[in-house]
Amino acid sequence: MSGLREELVIGVHCGVHGRVAARLAEIGRERGVEIRITGKDRTVTCDSILEVLGLALVEGSRVTIQVRGEQAKSALAEIRTLLSGRES
Repeated sequence: MSGLREELVIGVHCGVHGRVAARLAEIGRERGVEIRITGKDRTVTCDSILEVLGLALVEGSRVTIQVRGEQAKSALAEIRTLLSGRES
C-alpha cells in the first residue's frame, strides 16, 4: 500500500465546515484510501466527519494530510483542490 504526506494551508474561506468534512470522507470511500489530517497537534481520520470538524480548522490553518492506498496520488490531488477553496 502506497502512502503520501503533504503539508497544506486551508484556503476555504469559511474553514473546514460540514460540506468540506463530508467531502473528505467521500473521497476516502470513493478511492478506497485512508485519509488522516493533522492540525492543532491532533490527528484524526477523515472518515469521521465529527472528528474533522472537531479540529476547528479555519482559513489559513496549516495541516498535514496523509493518504494511504493505491489511489493515494489522485486522492491527494483532489484533497489539495478541495482544501484550497478552488473546488466548486
